Amino acid sequence: MLGELTGSARDVSLLIDFLPSYLYPDDDPSPIVEWGIAGVSLGGHSTWIALATDSRLTTGIPIIGCPDYNKLIAYRANYYGIELAGKYFPKSLKDNIAKSDPASLVRGASNPFEGKKILVLSGAADRLVPWEASKEFVTEKLNTGANGVKKVSLYPGVGHECTEGMVREMVEFITDNCL
Repeated sequence: MLGELTGSARDVSLLIDFLPSYLYPDDDPSPIVEWGIAGVSLGGHSTWIALATDSRLTTGIPIIGCPDYNKLIAYRANYYGIELAGKYFPKSLKDNIAKSDPASLVRGASNPFEGKKILVLSGAADRLVPWEASKEFVTEKLNTGANGVKKVSLYPGVGHECTEGMVREMVEFITDNCL
């Protein structure tokens, strides 16, 4: 799963690299001044990774996604009675998590979220991506600084779904912070 999430985040970075040359092939200056990303479920996880690893992304809206891979996988392993060790959780995987997992990348003065605009949308009743796996990072460690925006909305009674209310809130956030 981590490979798919990290690969999707890297795909976004490649799009940012190459899209301007397709949109503006006559060497006209690109009017693109800001890049943003939003994603649902696996896309929400990848949104977190892309925000943490590509400084060109200034706005992100992870919807039912988790920024802490270790906590999410620990929750799922516990649910299925799988021990996070050996072939299920080898050192090579742990090393990759340390390189790309948003919760692992915020250490000391290193903060890839400084100045970014982030809207976190989660369902309080989500059992696939439980809020508890994200809560500590989002509420205690995620710091967008004085020039950033952090808004967190936890939807009571909502499971693993993107609701109309979430979409409306995303549109309002983009309108208020990006346009």
